[in-house]
Amino acid sequence: MRFRGRFEYTVDDKARVALPPRYRAAFEAGAVLLPGAEPCIQVYTQEGFDQRAAVIERLPFETAEGRLARRAFWGSAFDVAKDAQGRILLPEKLLQHAGIRRGAEVVIVGVNECLEIWDRERWEEQEAQQWAAIPAVMERTAQRGEGG
Repeated sequence: MRFRGRFEYTVDDKARVALPPRYRAAFEAGAVLLPGAEPCIQVYTQEGFDQRAAVIERLPFETAEGRLARRAFWGSAFDVAKDAQGRILLPEKLLQHAGIRRGAEVVIVGVNECLEIWDRERWEEQEAQQWAAIPAVMERTAQRGEGG
């Protein structure tokens, strides 16, 4: 599944947030949550998580890098179930990573492979930075012949 779009929600006082209605069916079997590289929470379907895991699995376990990547990846993953209202529970550790408080406004952003949950203010900062950077990224891509 390819995730796209931007959706605004509020984290309730029990640390739950609704998934966008258009994507709820994709999470019938549950979701896997990971801390993002930036301060956000990544939400994967099991299939999407398995695809990402395959990248980690290519690193040899016999190397320090392989073991470190496995610990970071699988050790920080949380399996969650969607409730009848289409909400998922956000673990406290991931809320802290993303700087999200209970009762906070959040933005859920589709980034193709997964959804990301951002604190609204942090997302607005990120969004401004990304739009400022896009022209240079597009120019470099076109110069390498990767633009289409």
